[in-house]
Amino acid sequence: MFPFSNLVTPEIRWALKHSPDNQKSCILQATKVNEKALRASFLVAIRVAQAKKPHTIAETLIMPAAIDMCREMFGKALASKLKTIPISNDTIQRRITLAAADVEEQLISRLQDCKQFAIQLDESTDVSGQAQLIAYVRYIWMDEVEEDFLFCKVCPGHTTSAELFAILDNFMAANSIEWSWCIRVCTDGAAAMTGKRTGLWELVRSNVPTATFTHCMIHRESLASKRMNANLKSIFDQAIKIVNYIKAHPLNSRLFASLCSNMDFDHEQLLMHTEVRWLSRGKVFNRLFELRDVVREFLGGKNSQLVVHLNDNSWVAALAYLADIFEQLNKLNSSLQGKHTNLITLSDKVSAFMKKLDLWKTRLFQGNFEMFDQLHEFTEKQENAEINKPELVKLISEHIQSLLDQFNFYFGDLNVESFLWVSSPFLAHIDSLNLPTSELNQLIELTSDTTLKMMHPRVSLMKFWTQASHEYPELSQKAFKIILPFATSYLCECGFSALVTIKTKCRSRLEVEDELRLSLSSITPRLDKLCSNLQAQGSH
Repeated sequence: MFPFSNLVTPEIRWALKHSPDNQKSCILQATKVNEKALRASFLVAIRVAQAKKPHTIAETLIMPAAIDMCREMFGKALASKLKTIPISNDTIQRRITLAAADVEEQLISRLQDCKQFAIQLDESTDVSGQAQLIAYVRYIWMDEVEEDFLFCKVCPGHTTSAELFAILDNFMAANSIEWSWCIRVCTDGAAAMTGKRTGLWELVRSNVPTATFTHCMIHRESLASKRMNANLKSIFDQAIKIVNYIKAHPLNSRLFASLCSNMDFDHEQLLMHTEVRWLSRGKVFNRLFELRDVVREFLGGKNSQLVVHLNDNSWVAALAYLADIFEQLNKLNSSLQGKHTNLITLSDKVSAFMKKLDLWKTRLFQGNFEMFDQLHEFTEKQENAEINKPELVKLISEHIQSLLDQFNFYFGDLNVESFLWVSSPFLAHIDSLNLPTSELNQLIELTSDTTLKMMHPRVSLMKFWTQASHEYPELSQKAFKIILPFATSYLCECGFSALVTIKTKCRSRLEVEDELRLSLSSITPRLDKLCSNLQAQGSH
């Protein structure tokens, strides 16, 4: 332990010897300094965790930099006081553990109070080969919807549905959280999650028969956009081969960048296609179409047989379509991402996209390409007159019909009209609603409530229903079961991104849950409580 004498100045020593009345105040003064140092060490530790940095950065970078700045601004005397702050590697680890435990305690207390929540969870493998199960929770607190990191647990063996459920069930039991409080679970479409007999959904349903489940809408959109007919798939594969021919060889990549620079293009590199990245296809094809003239010259100079594709205007027109359609799919995918999304708003976005597909198909048969900007611009040029437009229309219309079929397959359970009484209660046709009489009575009373009618356009949907719950509890509870659940597993994906940043090859043995909790949670640690539970001590 850091010796108390290091904090005592010569003046304080004299006072302790000659003035008994000053002894108490001097001790209190030294203790106060030490308490501030303790609080500062917690603040540093929390910032290190939130920045996803190694613990040693506090001692090797933050402290020296702080001392340098303080010395230059305020002098050596004040700068030397920073040395009393304990920020060693082990100290930072302990502070992070304590702060994370406090955040978890607050979260569990909130869940126990509200007694209604929805969860999303997903599983992935980290850099050390460990399978990590991440879960998020959404609940109502202080009349607002809160989303928070629930846990990140290591799967010790196989990642079967039974083992995943055991991790989830053990966490619930250890923290006195009732399964009956869970109204909906959102996961991806993996077999371990969605199996009809032994999947996680069925295991949860065995504990909560009333619980419902959501297949992540982002994953569904990604699956729906994958399938394409053989001819278009051939063009897709050929485009990827062209990109790989240049990007897979460092020399080719450097020469291509130099050629782009000489021709004054804004971009100098193609983009590699990555199947697991949601937005990869659109970006890859957009960049390839943008740099097609440079790519054609480069492949010609290399005598590559791939150049024949770029010399075929019909093939380039199909490439332009791929760039356009996947850009539209990327926009849809991006609109489904984000925090505080719900089934109603995302269902509206998917429904709108499906209606646009219908419109595009109709316009295509009229020979109109205006909905695809790059394709329309390319086909309008005089030098591209030899494009076989009937064949192109057939190719594109088949793909759009395939997209429609796939979206109907993956999103066939969406019924936007059934959500209307929740999203726009004042516009709902009450006679057509399939609700119990008691709830219909409350809906009639709600739609006649002038105060709520004025409030509805000015506040969020959840805020509106939390206010309505005071007078119309039954109806509001049913609305909560629609707007409270997660529609996607987006937050879990964000959690895995943070996990990749925190747990690297150099930190492969790190237990990441505490770091993730401080990095991802919206709850602030209670520093006063944490400091009061510790004996203040100086830096080692």
